[in-house]
Amino acid sequence: MTSPAPTRPATSTPPVAENALTAAYLAGRPSAESLARRCAEDTALRAALGGNYLTRPVFLEGATARDLGVRLSGLYDLLLSLPHRLFDGDVRAFAAAAGWSPLQIATSLRPDGRPRTVPRIARSDLYQEAGGFKLLELNVGSPLGGFDTPLINRAMLGDEQLRRFVAEHRLEYADTLHLLVAMWREAFPELDFDAAPLVALVDWPTSFPSLEPRLRVMAEMLAPLGIEAVPCHAGQVETRADGVYVHGRRIDLVHRWFVSEDLVDPADAALAAPILAAADAGLVALFATLETELYGAKGCLALVSDERHRPAFDAAELALVDGLLPWTRMLADRKVEADGEQVDLLPYVLAHREEFTLKATAGHGGLDVLPGWQTGEAEWRAKVAAAAGGPYVVQRRVRPVVERFPVGDGTGRTEPVVVNWGVFMIGHGYGGAFNRGIANPEPGVISLANGASFTTAFHTPLD
Repeated sequence: MTSPAPTRPATSTPPVAENALTAAYLAGRPSAESLARRCAEDTALRAALGGNYLTRPVFLEGATARDLGVRLSGLYDLLLSLPHRLFDGDVRAFAAAAGWSPLQIATSLRPDGRPRTVPRIARSDLYQEAGGFKLLELNVGSPLGGFDTPLINRAMLGDEQLRRFVAEHRLEYADTLHLLVAMWREAFPELDFDAAPLVALVDWPTSFPSLEPRLRVMAEMLAPLGIEAVPCHAGQVETRADGVYVHGRRIDLVHRWFVSEDLVDPADAALAAPILAAADAGLVALFATLETELYGAKGCLALVSDERHRPAFDAAELALVDGLLPWTRMLADRKVEADGEQVDLLPYVLAHREEFTLKATAGHGGLDVLPGWQTGEAEWRAKVAAAAGGPYVVQRRVRPVVERFPVGDGTGRTEPVVVNWGVFMIGHGYGGAFNRGIANPEPGVISLANGASFTTAFHTPLD
């Protein structure tokens, strides 16, 4: 995507991001209702994602998509290297520094602190600033929303005008679910994926009722690929001496949907431990271990952003970090480098409330995120005091540009929308984009709870 140019003074309205593809599409005065309606009326999409969709996809130049994949892959390499670079290979010490609880560490990691091999799969949350994309967080491993995104592409392609535009500009989209299955095949060569393996999509008992419809859609999408998938929760999984069973059927592969935040007390650990142990014993393939989530903790971003660790990285790695990450620190009573000088972190964060977001290190789905500019001074002071020294980070505010989206009044008028780019990194490159957007130029958290809608991405060829 080309560098955006402001259409109004920056003090009144954020600049508009618009590449040639977007401008060409909007010049055709597309219907404001057709694409959103097609998605909302699609049975599978309604079951998986509900009925809120933006009025067009976003468009990416192939070079931009490829560059994002390469940069996210490079950052992931840095995160995977942190136990060795900073903690002498002890992943347990690394987990504690990144904000994991003792229970999460004891349940998820090897007792000797040796790291496991983790898959190369992640979904970013990116905002586009005037100077380029900035990473708010990196979600890693198996419980990633967005594997069903190709359903949005297919539904939107039912619109004749978009279909012609896609053909004219030779646009493509990444089928994220196909890429996931390819990763399964690579990670578990011992499984015969041509013999209809049985896959359990395993969530947590408390979240399963709300997630089950989406998992059933995922199972329907896997069926044409020759894979039978069974949605279930951890309480329905039975570990026997010869394997792992769900509803009396032996499972070949567990795709884990429960998350590290589900491990709150010893009863939670006792529920998860048999599944994790069975995978370690070779009784079932597990995608992916809970350890994988460690590299998506926001505390990891604080570790690579922290000036104390800059000597551990070379010039190219530092350029990658500085270009992609906003300033992020673990919230603690200590001195940090900010604005070119040493400051006391807590007073600095209190004094610059409108420039920071407070985040739990292991929160997900927009939970436990407090934007300072949307918080009163007294509440901000209380929240910072309560979080100091705990598993929280502060991250400098990212000021996103907006994109133009059609509105349904028949005039061709558009409205500004801020897009959260959920770009996938699968393997070493771009793997699609699960995007959400909201018509609010100063969003805190872009989520369904505050009125966000879904869309997808099309791109020119990557090579």
